[in-house]
Amino acid sequence: MKRLLVLCGAPGSGKTRVSNYLQQHYGFSRVITHTTRPPRTGEVTGQDYYFETTASFAKQHYFEKVVYDRHYYGSSREGLKRAWQKSPRAVIVLDTQGALTYCQQLPQQTVCVYLAVSSPQTLLKRVEQRSFTENGKKHLQSREGQRDLQVPPALQNKCQVLVNDNWQQTQQELEQLLRANKLFSDD
Repeated sequence: MKRLLVLCGAPGSGKTRVSNYLQQHYGFSRVITHTTRPPRTGEVTGQDYYFETTASFAKQHYFEKVVYDRHYYGSSREGLKRAWQKSPRAVIVLDTQGALTYCQQLPQQTVCVYLAVSSPQTLLKRVEQRSFTENGKKHLQSREGQRDLQVPPALQNKCQVLVNDNWQQTQQELEQLLRANKLFSDD
C-alpha cells in the first residue's frame, strides 16, 4: 500500500531536516509542492518547488492551497502521484491546516507527525539561522506560525508528536515511529 508521512509543526521545528533524513536513509520520496513565488537563489523547479505562474497554478488539482505573503502555495494530487511513482513511501512538509486536509482526505494512507521543540527560544534561533533572508521573528509571529506552535485540536488525535530537541534521539524515535506504522516495508 502507498503511504504518506506528513510532517508539520512550527517554523524551526526541523520539518525539512527530518524530511531530508527520511529521503536519504529510508528511501522516501518527497512530495514537491507548488508556489507562485519566485525561486530563491539556488532553488530549482521540480526539485524545491514547482514554480508556477498564477495561470499554471490554477490548472493543478490541489488537496490544499493557501495564499501566504501574496503568493499561492499548494500540494497537488499530481505532485503526490509523481512522488508515489518513485517510492510507495512519500513525505511532505505542510502547515497544520494542510496536514489536517491530508488526514481527512487520505486517512488510511496518511501518517501525521507533529514536530515540537521544548523552547520557544530554540525555535527563534533556528529560524534566524536559516540561510535565506526572511526575518525569523516575522515568520514565527505570522498567523500561521502562531497557529502551528501547538497541535491544533482537530489534529490532536491524528498526529503523533515528536519532540525534536536532540537530533540523535529524534532519529531513534523516527525509526520507532516508522516501524510502528509499518513504513519500513512496501506492503
